[in-house]
Amino acid sequence: MGRRKLAEARTTSESGGTTRSTSARGSSGSPSRSLQNLIRAAAQADHGISKTQASRLFERVASRSSLPVGKLRAEIIPDSSWKRSGKTLRPSASQTTARLAHILALAESVWGNEADAAEWLNGPHPELRGTTPYSLLKTEAGGRTVEALLAALEYGFPV
Repeated sequence: MGRRKLAEARTTSESGGTTRSTSARGSSGSPSRSLQNLIRAAAQADHGISKTQASRLFERVASRSSLPVGKLRAEIIPDSSWKRSGKTLRPSASQTTARLAHILALAESVWGNEADAAEWLNGPHPELRGTTPYSLLKTEAGGRTVEALLAALEYGFPV
C-alpha cells in the first residue's frame, strides 16, 4: 500500500529541475483553520473528552485493524484508566485521545481519506523499526515521531 498510495495522493510538478510535491488537503484546509482546530482540541483535552466521543474515534481507527476496538484502545489507554473514568476521560487519557485525533487528521490529509489513513496507522512501518504508528501514540514523544513521519511523507522527503 505505502508508496503506491502515497504516489496517488500526490501530484508532482517540475520547475527548473527542482521537484516539488503537494499533497491533497483533507478537511483541515488552511493553516489558520488547522491552528484553530488544535487550540480547540487542546482546550477540550484540558476539560476532558467524553468516553462516547473517544469510543467513536477508536472505532474509526479500528475499522482498518485486525484488533477489536477494546484491545486497540487498550494499547494507548490502559483498561484500568478507561474503567476508572466516569463519562469523561481523565486528563492523561484525554491528551492521548486528542493526540490520536490530531494524527488521524494529519494522516487523512496525506493519504486523502480516512480508510487509507487508518490502514497506515495500523500497519508496521520500516522507519519506526517495524512498529505501527498507532502504537507510538501513547506518549507525546511517540506522537511527535509519527507527526514528523507524516510531514516527511507529505512533503516528499525520503522515508
